[in-house]
Amino acid sequence: MSVFRRDCPRLKLAVAALVLAVPLSVVRAANTASPEESGGAGASQSEAQAAPAPTPETKPAAPAAETKPAATPAPETKPAAPAAEPGAPPKNLQLIYHGEATSILGKKVQGAAGEDMGRVVDLLVDADGQPRAAVIDFGGFLGVGSRKIAVDWHLLQFRPADQKAPMQLSVTRAEVQAAPEFKEKNEPLQIVAPPAAEAPASPEPTK
Repeated sequence: MSVFRRDCPRLKLAVAALVLAVPLSVVRAANTASPEESGGAGASQSEAQAAPAPTPETKPAAPAAETKPAATPAPETKPAAPAAEPGAPPKNLQLIYHGEATSILGKKVQGAAGEDMGRVVDLLVDADGQPRAAVIDFGGFLGVGSRKIAVDWHLLQFRPADQKAPMQLSVTRAEVQAAPEFKEKNEPLQIVAPPAAEAPASPEPTK
């Protein structure tokens, strides 16, 4: 007992020193940690700070719906008129009975004295379609030595009732023979016209 009491102050000092020595050793161990561990921790912290925050993904806007132009209504088609039956005569026919008209092309022409004047080979009409003159192949034999002479339409007389009868020309052969030859290129054309009416003789003056 005397020994324990005698050494008690020393024991207390040793315990106190031990209690103080443990925290110091822990601090030294923390200070002596490897630079790689400390650097790795710092790098991870800097990377965490430097890394940008992820931006939210933006989706492209949906394309606008295509608008089609309104369809225009098709024009109304009227039904076509029924076609005439093949072989059916037209509805605008006009009848000319026998004796009302006659063909004159190629028909013979006689003079006022009954002499042969030739044949009609052509007709001349005006802008209204009215006949103005007939062209006669005058004189010659079988087309040799003949001339074409144009005579006024009013000099001809027709007989439609007799299709074979020749046409009558109210001028003499000598008058037709003296007329100039008809040529289409001549301007103006010269035709045989009806004889002009003789002017009445003027009365003698009274004394």
